[in-house]
Amino acid sequence: MSKVEEKIAELEERLAQTTPNKHTMKSIVYIKAQLSKLRQQLVEIASSKKGGGSGFGVKKAGDAQVAFIGYPNVGKSSLLNELTEGRTNSKVASYDFTTLTAIPGMMEINGARIQLIDLPGIILGSAQGKGRGKEILGVVRTADMILVIACFKDDGTLKLDDLYVIRQELYNVGIRLNSRPPRMEIHPREKGGIGIISQVKQSILTEDLIKTIMYEYKKRNAGVYLYEDLTPDRFIDGIQGNRNYIREFVIVNKVDLASRQELKKLPQLLPNTDYVTVSALQRQNIEALREKIFEKLEFMRVYNKPPGKEADHNEPMILKQHSTIRDICLRIHKDFVRLYKYAQIWGPSAKHPGQRFMGMDHEILDGDEITIYLKK
Repeated sequence: MSKVEEKIAELEERLAQTTPNKHTMKSIVYIKAQLSKLRQQLVEIASSKKGGGSGFGVKKAGDAQVAFIGYPNVGKSSLLNELTEGRTNSKVASYDFTTLTAIPGMMEINGARIQLIDLPGIILGSAQGKGRGKEILGVVRTADMILVIACFKDDGTLKLDDLYVIRQELYNVGIRLNSRPPRMEIHPREKGGIGIISQVKQSILTEDLIKTIMYEYKKRNAGVYLYEDLTPDRFIDGIQGNRNYIREFVIVNKVDLASRQELKKLPQLLPNTDYVTVSALQRQNIEALREKIFEKLEFMRVYNKPPGKEADHNEPMILKQHSTIRDICLRIHKDFVRLYKYAQIWGPSAKHPGQRFMGMDHEILDGDEITIYLKK
């Protein structure tokens, strides 16, 4: 165990032994700030080593990349083979660590091509690089979405401890699931100390706690602007500025092994969790899972309409929600931005059929048909 790991273990023990109350909050926040710095340091150390954090060299392809992450033998390879309709040769066996490297496959649905990555089973200590953990997490950090896979055991019960451990592992390397960056700004200045302006009342994050965290990060002169009610952890994330905010939902596999009692308990076992139950072995609910992946990626289908002709609905352009005309131009060719003259749109985002847009900042909507005119 390295000195950094030893220090992390020591701080985690101190944190676990500290009872949260108004008198200990400052000490708890101080420990959390130290832990955050050390965990980031550990990630940087591991990633700088040979092979660390390389993400297996998987090149992104398609309209989005989705990572499968779970403990060994939860059925990731079987699911990948089913979702890609047999177009992926991911090895399947009933023993642990069958998958030893990242195996990409392509799922096609509703005109979208989604790259699925089957990763080796995550184990305890992945955040410290054990069990190829750094390479696994290297892929996960750059994915558009994470599918965390749990499964029922042979006795018909669902083991959820693995799910909680995986989420903690991801948290420890700076991955924030189903969240967004904190709305805050920090403007360094040469003198004047720490000035705090908050647009909303902070329920936990007091001025004293803000200064404690700022001083731990050696920021003694700065303007702090808060635009939402933040927890100390979220404020620390904002200071670090290097978190990855990624969508997640849970796949519960091997539902064919589940007892009726366990199935009825699922909503209570997985509160505030978006999940799908499947059986890769029996091909149960696979199509619903495919649709769920498409829905969660928040895709839009936009159709090219050549001047004076009907739109081609057989080959939609797949874009993320909140995309603009500029994004369409960039997707077609970078010269389209330079040569852009105006666009006409038929569909949900237009006030009337064929509405003309001289600028490129207009947000398009799913189902729009668009014609782009270029300067001669």
